[in-house]
Amino acid sequence: MLKNKMDMSERFWNKLSKNYDKKAKDKAYDLIIAKSRKYLKKDHTIMDFGCATGLYSIAFANRVKTIHAFDTAAKMIQVAKRESKCMGTENIIFYQTNPFDKRFGKNSYQTVLALNILLYFKDTEKVLRRTGELLETGGVMITSTACLKEKRTFAAWISQGIIFALKTLKILPYLKFFSITELEGEIESCGFKIIETAILMDTPATEYYIVAQKIGD
Repeated sequence: MLKNKMDMSERFWNKLSKNYDKKAKDKAYDLIIAKSRKYLKKDHTIMDFGCATGLYSIAFANRVKTIHAFDTAAKMIQVAKRESKCMGTENIIFYQTNPFDKRFGKNSYQTVLALNILLYFKDTEKVLRRTGELLETGGVMITSTACLKEKRTFAAWISQGIIFALKTLKILPYLKFFSITELEGEIESCGFKIIETAILMDTPATEYYIVAQKIGD
């Protein structure tokens, strides 16, 4: 996935790349696929922002013209390229890079997939504004984020303690604890209009789905 502190975060995601797909294909994954299809058209060029092993790019490849998919973790991209080749997809271009790569032109995309990434950035506003730059006016960002501030089960509170300990030990990358209200507020303050929302899962944390439309430059 994506990162702020390059070395630590890339090491973390590289270690997860081998078994990432097994854990990522959950209820939320299925709902994201089902809910997002209607926003993708055959003439669209879309971006998969923090694509990991390319799960969503590969799933949506037959619905769009071209996908530019990137991740900062080298081994995630290696897996993505291998899986894409196995599935016979020919319209996905994979990059090991970051969202500020100048190869990605402003106003170049009808849709940006920003799935399971926003909580890994300290400067979420900077990332959201860059996403807005990449989208054409009227284009949409499709995002899903674990909102770790929302009310959760007792088991989830224990998990939060474990997360905090792992962060302290620098085993986990940076994590931002959003509430739903905070997440929506950040997105709207960066030039987007929220047009669809859903809670995909509510345990162990609230997984919140948002489709936000770019309303202007």
